[in-house]
Amino acid sequence: MRVTSVTARRCFDPLIGKRPWQASLGWGSFLTFEFGQRVRVGDFWHGSWHLWLYMCSWRLNGPQGLVLTSDSPRATIGRIVTKLAAHPLTDVEIEPRARRTTFEFGQQLLFRCAAFSQVEERNNVDPADYWMLFMPRHMVLTARPGSRISIQRSDRTPNRE
Repeated sequence: MRVTSVTARRCFDPLIGKRPWQASLGWGSFLTFEFGQRVRVGDFWHGSWHLWLYMCSWRLNGPQGLVLTSDSPRATIGRIVTKLAAHPLTDVEIEPRARRTTFEFGQQLLFRCAAFSQVEERNNVDPADYWMLFMPRHMVLTARPGSRISIQRSDRTPNRE
């Protein structure tokens, strides 16, 4: 079901002021942030709230400017991203028309991600979600290029509108 950016932002309310218990680098430049109770999913532990920055470019800015981008060396990304777990999530700004979302950590670190949409659209490929927030009760909030934000069950085949 499609939702507005205001409704999507409200989904993050339970996380505001909370620190992720883990922030980590995954495949390529994918990042995950684990909040809430630890839940075993197969061979992995995730949070009951699991934020996955997926098919996007991103940049992390601090008080003195640029700290890191999705194109930075993997070793540098891995080292710095784990330190984000020391900072609470303080705000989320979702800009669907601009195809970007900004996650603020500790009121001094701005993590801005933008969709990989231009190449996909040029090649007539259905654009991928660029972030996903897995929530309790098997729900997932997703942002896709083209101003599409939706919430749906995470334990069923996605309904692509």
